[in-house]
Amino acid sequence: MSDGNQTLSALRNEIDRIDDALHDLLMQRADIACAIRDSKKDGPVWRPAREAQVLRRLIDRHDGPFPRATIVQIWREIVSAMVRLQGEFAVAVYGGEESRWCRDMARDHFGAETPVAFYSTTRAVLTAVQDGSATVGVLPAPEDSEDAPWWPVLAAMSGRRPTVCALLPFGPYAPGNGDKAVCIANIPAEQSGDDRSLFAFRTTPEISRARLSSAIAASGIRPRRLIGLASGGRNSRNNTSLFLAELEGFAGPDDTRLTKLADPDTGVAQAVIHLGVYATPFEATDLAYRGN
Repeated sequence: MSDGNQTLSALRNEIDRIDDALHDLLMQRADIACAIRDSKKDGPVWRPAREAQVLRRLIDRHDGPFPRATIVQIWREIVSAMVRLQGEFAVAVYGGEESRWCRDMARDHFGAETPVAFYSTTRAVLTAVQDGSATVGVLPAPEDSEDAPWWPVLAAMSGRRPTVCALLPFGPYAPGNGDKAVCIANIPAEQSGDDRSLFAFRTTPEISRARLSSAIAASGIRPRRLIGLASGGRNSRNNTSLFLAELEGFAGPDDTRLTKLADPDTGVAQAVIHLGVYATPFEATDLAYRGN
């Protein structure tokens, strides 16, 4: 056997050794996931903020030519498998023809083995999560031009209301494709270290988008964008307007910076409704090859 063939054989043996080591570590990780299941009892099986922290740490330490985007995809599959080991986990996805990307993003984010059910309306997805038929719901990300947005329905829900807890894709797998989806679940808001918050503001018709944006900024939180429903529209009630605000940073349901905006004497809103928090996803530049 030539020296070249001996070297190639040795390299393949080294790959086999590494594959075995990776497999051993995955089995160990699964054992730990089961131990977590036994110890957390009634805690949520899915913690998107924690998953975001794990992926950010891995991407930050990553070195060499192996693609960062592939690291995200591999760990998404691993993490989703570990979540399923910790308890029942099912995903409800809005499957309308105009939002096929929701199906693709749900599969990409939650893995090939996660049970997924498709619903023909966004309201059905919201209901499935609220009543516990599904652990997570996947819906189109809110846009300004929607005829029948789902977020006013979420804001009006009584009882235990699901909240937005993730924005998909967390790692862009199709650069230049601007389609996005959100996840909703019945889990408490957690900080990941780099977050955005969603609130609905019900106001009187004379409160403009610009005035509300200025009031939010004056509270110390930077508004990234506001989506508004005009007074008298199909989603308004009692002659009020409704705004969805995407805000920079973490703000929980009792954040006084925002709840004070509904003060009867000094506020600009009749109601401030917390709709969720999500970890800021990676940008394409975060996952680009850095020549290391």
